[in-house]
Amino acid sequence: MKYSALCCLTILILLTVSCWGGGEQRINVVLVIIDTVNANHLGCYDYDRDTSPTIDSLAASGVRFQNCQAQAPWTLPGMASIFTGLSERSHGCSHYDGFSHGLDPEMATLTTILKEHGYSTTALVNVGYLGESFGITRGNDLFWFNDDESDNADLTVDTLLKYFSSNRVEAPFFVTIHLFDPHLPYDPPAPFDTLFRRSGASGITEWPAIEMCSDPVLIEHMTAMYDSELRWTDSQLSRLFAGMREMELTDNTLFILVADHGEEFMQHGDWGHAHNLYQQALHVPLILTGPGIEPGTVISQNVGQYDVLPTVLAYLDIPVPDHVEGLNILGEIPADRIIPSSGVIADTTSAACLQESNKVIWFVEPDSSETFNLADDPGELNMLTTDSLLMEEVLEYWAWPCLCTPTQNESALIEMRRLEGLGYIR
Repeated sequence: MKYSALCCLTILILLTVSCWGGGEQRINVVLVIIDTVNANHLGCYDYDRDTSPTIDSLAASGVRFQNCQAQAPWTLPGMASIFTGLSERSHGCSHYDGFSHGLDPEMATLTTILKEHGYSTTALVNVGYLGESFGITRGNDLFWFNDDESDNADLTVDTLLKYFSSNRVEAPFFVTIHLFDPHLPYDPPAPFDTLFRRSGASGITEWPAIEMCSDPVLIEHMTAMYDSELRWTDSQLSRLFAGMREMELTDNTLFILVADHGEEFMQHGDWGHAHNLYQQALHVPLILTGPGIEPGTVISQNVGQYDVLPTVLAYLDIPVPDHVEGLNILGEIPADRIIPSSGVIADTTSAACLQESNKVIWFVEPDSSETFNLADDPGELNMLTTDSLLMEEVLEYWAWPCLCTPTQNESALIEMRRLEGLGYIR
């Protein structure tokens, strides 16, 4: 599948006839989405392993958001929030009623908006939830899709560099590149497989049954293998950025790096993601660098994935649609802002709100809640007395009506197999 996809892209490149735009040069945009990245496993977020030298360098050259909250703990709703500027309850892209639901075809996305404003649009993605049937990445002039769920960051980067070198892209361009490698199974190629764990890929690359997962040796092994996946992915980003520099495509380009969700390692009795709203699944990296952005900036106020769309549009001086819930986080960020999250795949549905350091998680059935202060208790181990005002915000968020009509995607049987294959249902 990989090589046929590459051949198809090569043919499209050869058939494309375009030229560089004249007049005032407009800023290009490259959106890098890395699947399954817990921000606390990156060096620029103070991790103690050298997992991310390229990402750390990117952060040093621009602005890093210390506290970016995912709007959901798994791919489909998280990606939809990135591309629409909406929370999970508002865009409705999640799994319920036995189906995963795609984006309303009438809902504007970052891609469609930039295309309407004269941008050429390209996307290279590696997971089914970013495929055309879910609608999140629609509106691209060129779309490369590979859903074999393997460690193919090298192929994806090769494909994008070939596109840049073979095609005189009509400026300005918007490129989305999605890298799936840190997602389970943790099986990076050599020599990265033994970078943090001697047993490497000869050991376990997937979690066993949940009742067998409390062994500290197993947890350490799986953590090391995940960290190795991050370092492998980071090495491919290094090749991407180096190649773009050689083609003189970086000086006039805004780069955004973000993740769709984090990853858990039994901190709350579970692994992976999609099963709860604790910070291991919600704290994701967000980095922006480009013309006019002050290098080495760190912003500590709470932000969300849904801030990507309004921030990019404001940066490019493009009007932000009125329905967008996110903010331009290169501008003023209210200190007491409330960031919502929801969209769990589990028997117990839940929602959460974060305000400053205070966080409330509400479980719909049975009706219960947990309150934490992340400044004092970043691991969410010590429950506090319920924050009644923030609890009201959670209930109000849960009652928000969907702003569009999500599409019911594929048969329930096919979707259940997809979710099981990704470790979401077990």
